[in-house]
Amino acid sequence: MITTLLTAMPETTTTIVAATDLVSGSRALYSIGVGVIVLLILIASGARAMAAFFGGRIGETVSWAVVGVVVSVIVGSSYAIYTSAKTTADQTGLTTGQFGQ
Repeated sequence: MITTLLTAMPETTTTIVAATDLVSGSRALYSIGVGVIVLLILIASGARAMAAFFGGRIGETVSWAVVGVVVSVIVGSSYAIYTSAKTTADQTGLTTGQFGQ
């Protein structure tokens, strides 16, 4: 009777969720957010350049277009460098959390 009772009890299992599984969704959201910010920068600088063009200021048109492209490249590449450095640090295990997380 005792052996039957012990075998009939359900076993409890412990599930360990890795930290990377917990934050993988937020990393995708960060990437989407940075992409949206870059697009907004390009749209804003393009609108400003278009307003300058129709205002007859050709030099200002070129300046706004160049500034928009440069700023969007800096923002996008900075996030890519950050992500690459963070991934490298996480894989080595030497400097986890050093880059802001």
